[in-house]
Amino acid sequence: MVLKATRNEFFALMGEGARAHQARRRSEYELTLQGIEGETDVAAQERLVLQAIERRAQALVIVPADSNALLPVLLKALKAGLLLLNLDNKLDDRALATAGVNIPFVGPSNFLGSRTVGEYVAKQLPRGAAVGIIEGPPGSINAKSRSDGFRAAITAAGLRLAAVRSGFWTRELGHGAALELMRLAPDTKALLCGNDNMALGAVQALRELGRSADVLVSGYDNIPSIRPLIAQGTVLATVDQFPEKQAEYALDAVLNALQTGMRQADLPSIIQSPVKLVTRP
Repeated sequence: MVLKATRNEFFALMGEGARAHQARRRSEYELTLQGIEGETDVAAQERLVLQAIERRAQALVIVPADSNALLPVLLKALKAGLLLLNLDNKLDDRALATAGVNIPFVGPSNFLGSRTVGEYVAKQLPRGAAVGIIEGPPGSINAKSRSDGFRAAITAAGLRLAAVRSGFWTRELGHGAALELMRLAPDTKALLCGNDNMALGAVQALRELGRSADVLVSGYDNIPSIRPLIAQGTVLATVDQFPEKQAEYALDAVLNALQTGMRQADLPSIIQSPVKLVTRP
């Protein structure tokens, strides 16, 4: 299993879920769990995939750092005979179709999750209010899907999209994106953030600007660091997509395929995992 951003609490939880799964089924398989430090270090992930090929692993579960750039090395893994599953950040459908391969996706509907949190935030605002989006990297399907869900909620509620900036999934860049967005659109009344790390950065930015009281913030992931802010009402809402369960779903699917002799082409294209809105109790 190859993760990304191992310093991100979300992927740390995913790793814990994978280790717990292997501990329960130790006699059935061996697990090598690796990851990269950054969110978008494609080269580092490519090296880990090549190492898995060299070790002659039977299967690979990967959270790709980029939805397109990882495909060439994953095609090498398929050619080498590895069974492949795509976890959490979906590979690009058009790129997969062009390559003529089926790499199943395991994870929740990011569009549904973000639309749900966007609708919740919208209920707290008057029609016509300005809302900003702080999204993930341009090369991430997750980032696009979450932004699309936010936009759908904004449009349905009669709100106005003030601006969109990328925080590249990190607290530091989320902080910078929030500062820039508030400078460009000072009448913004809510910041919808594509993950909790960027939401934490947005909270810090609003404190520095003295705008904490009049700008709502939402996140996505329900990482441990965001939960006290949800309880306090500093962050209005987030979404739990249960990273431990995502890992379990993926490993269950891999084991079933290996044990039944299922071919890559016969695997289901999507294995959907749960997502849940989280607000102040």
